[in-house]
Amino acid sequence: MKQYYLSSLFVLLLAASIPLCAQTTLANPYKFPAEVGILVGASNYAGDIVKNGDYDLGASCFNLGAFYRLYSSNNLSWRFSLNQGKLKGNDLDWEGTDRIGRGFSFTTSLTELAARTEFDFMNHKRWSVADGFQKKFSLYLYAGAGLSLIKTNTFFNPNLGTRYDALIAEDKQNQRSVVFTIPFGGGVKIDLNERWTIGGELGLNPVFNDYLDGISMSANPNYNDWYSVGGVTISYRLQSVLDRRFFIKDKNPVSEGAAATTEK
Repeated sequence: MKQYYLSSLFVLLLAASIPLCAQTTLANPYKFPAEVGILVGASNYAGDIVKNGDYDLGASCFNLGAFYRLYSSNNLSWRFSLNQGKLKGNDLDWEGTDRIGRGFSFTTSLTELAARTEFDFMNHKRWSVADGFQKKFSLYLYAGAGLSLIKTNTFFNPNLGTRYDALIAEDKQNQRSVVFTIPFGGGVKIDLNERWTIGGELGLNPVFNDYLDGISMSANPNYNDWYSVGGVTISYRLQSVLDRRFFIKDKNPVSEGAAATTEK
């Protein structure tokens, strides 16, 4: 638990320092249009301690993230993020099922490092007016890849009988500390002004193994675990984004310059 709060504090400090670092380290701001931001929301889990593989909204945990978004075209960008969250589940939350009799529970601290590509359907409209900017409401989709560092604490009910002993022992031996994920999802963005944007997003993260909760063989080893991350995003456009030379390029600057000379 102490490690979880320390990691969250680190993410918060990183988010606060990114604008200053990014403004001073970009040697050529017109070549690398970028934004920085934070995500404040929740993380959730689907796995062996949920009903029929569904997400349990009552088990949502606080999640905090920081990100850096780098534009490669009008609508396409790359986002690099660090998220700190927690996952939890308890069989006793599932009344009316045999899960209560099993009596397993877990908590997992999770630190996610991810890179993803985003497509914003309306971003080009923000920079298509004469004065250089107009507020827009836009939808974006994303997909990427990442690694999640996890630390799982699992409670196995010791009163289930000998038929569970070998299965529980195998699960304890197969605990993981790193899982690979391919996050995908979508979100919306609303411009507050030329610099600031607020929005919301939700993504799903398959982890391609069944030990996100530390439980597999002693429950249901036929399905892998997932987790989700969603929340409110606040982003800040660096000066590089505000320079319209990136978004609206001269197709033939030489000929235009010659035409201007002729007019004089």
